[in-house]
Amino acid sequence: MKKFCILSDFDGTISTVDSLYSFFKNYATEKWKYVEKLWLENKINSKECLIQEFSLVPNLSQELADKYIKTVTIDKYFKDFYDFCQNENIDFYIVSDGVDYFINGILENHDVKGLKIITNHGVFNKNKIDLSFPNDNPQCVMNAGTCKCKVANDMKKKYEKIIYIGDGVSDFCVCDKADIIFAKSKLARHCEDKGLKYKSYENFNDILSEVKAHLN
Repeated sequence: MKKFCILSDFDGTISTVDSLYSFFKNYATEKWKYVEKLWLENKINSKECLIQEFSLVPNLSQELADKYIKTVTIDKYFKDFYDFCQNENIDFYIVSDGVDYFINGILENHDVKGLKIITNHGVFNKNKIDLSFPNDNPQCVMNAGTCKCKVANDMKKKYEKIIYIGDGVSDFCVCDKADIIFAKSKLARHCEDKGLKYKSYENFNDILSEVKAHLN
């Protein structure tokens, strides 16, 4: 069993914006806000939310997605952080309830390659995107397409400790599964509300110094 691994959210954590939220905000009809509200109120699950929101993009195409992907920036320290993990043989996984087509495209655009990514799958087919959810779990407390709790529990069988990095609603359920939590934004407020210990961060440079200390 290895000492520890690092699991990280993508949107708003590695990327500087929630890439899908921003995509729908820019290209979907106004109804997407209503669908998003239903999801936030737990009236629909994230799978239904994603399918409906993509259906509300009038001119959806692979070309439109590719054009948008090129505008999304990532944390300026992330590449150095990931390079450090590789050099130190630290297993690093992206765990996201987003879509791999967007995540892979954004990372490739910033010359970040070879990451292990656990997320929902999307393939463009003419003027629509076919979505599938290989990491869902009927018992998921967040009703997520990618059940982060299940991922964390599976990782606990292989690693002594789990380090988790996140910022949003989809990260809430992992808080009692991870041994060390790096949190900001909604996740930090959630940890405070629940009385959970966490380490605050602004960027991956903050996390790098903590991980180095943990190695020693």
